[in-house]
Amino acid sequence: MDRSHAITRLREQAETVRGMGATALFMFGSTARNAASAASDLDLFIDYDQASRFNAFDLIGIKLFLETQLSIPVDITTRDGLHPVLKSGIEQSAVQVF
Repeated sequence: MDRSHAITRLREQAETVRGMGATALFMFGSTARNAASAASDLDLFIDYDQASRFNAFDLIGIKLFLETQLSIPVDITTRDGLHPVLKSGIEQSAVQVF
């Protein structure tokens, strides 16, 4: 899936994903670089309201929902879940979807 198609498809799901607890959604990795192959997954991270009761089950729910809607494997984490060594580079290269 190319970058523009992925962004369009993700934005179509924005209302539902927000309803599941995400306040912002970012794409990174090969799809964000527009270098994805047919075998590529979609790498995402989200922001959420730190005062909410958002938890790992909510994150898994978003992952499963997006995989069903997009018919592509999704790797998703929170911004805080990004590896500390990689976090800065990922944040700089990420594309904000909403």
